[in-house]
Amino acid sequence: MTRKIDFDIDEVIKMAMDVFWVKGYENTSMKDLMEATGLLKGSLYNTFGSKEELYLKCLEQYGHNSQARFYNGQNPADYLKKFFQRLVNEGCEKSYIKGCLIMNSCLEFGGSEDLKAKRSTKLFDATESNFKKVLLDLISEKDDEFIHEMTVKLITAAFSIREISKFRKDKKFLKQIANNALLDLDISI
Repeated sequence: MTRKIDFDIDEVIKMAMDVFWVKGYENTSMKDLMEATGLLKGSLYNTFGSKEELYLKCLEQYGHNSQARFYNGQNPADYLKKFFQRLVNEGCEKSYIKGCLIMNSCLEFGGSEDLKAKRSTKLFDATESNFKKVLLDLISEKDDEFIHEMTVKLITAAFSIREISKFRKDKKFLKQIANNALLDLDISI
């Protein structure tokens, strides 16, 4: 007989994601996950199978949340302004210490060939593709080299703001990172 689940799986994933986001995969214990979710080890294993499977669900949810904010054909210059303004504003919040789960995961699993590394890289690639899509709509002359260069600048700025804002809540500093990346597009925040 199958046991009825009496908790919200999506809420458990969100709570577990917060732990993984701050501590990383390797530094997160089952005890940490039990404390964060309020569930017993058996419930976590019965529902998700393993710590790795729960982590993969967290990455999937994070990717889904990120992609909900991806460019969808609105004014590309406005999209980039709002995107970077959001990163700077969130980064300046005192409670914001997590950085970016995609970057955290890529850094933790860099060079690995396991599923966690592959999923992290896939999320990174999706973010890169999002910037490329915005740039293709923004720039009238589709110079491949310039598109590539700007994609690199935007993704570098986005992840830099996320990582630096873990320890430096300086709005002027974070805005300058964004504005340096946006300069060649004649956009500023």
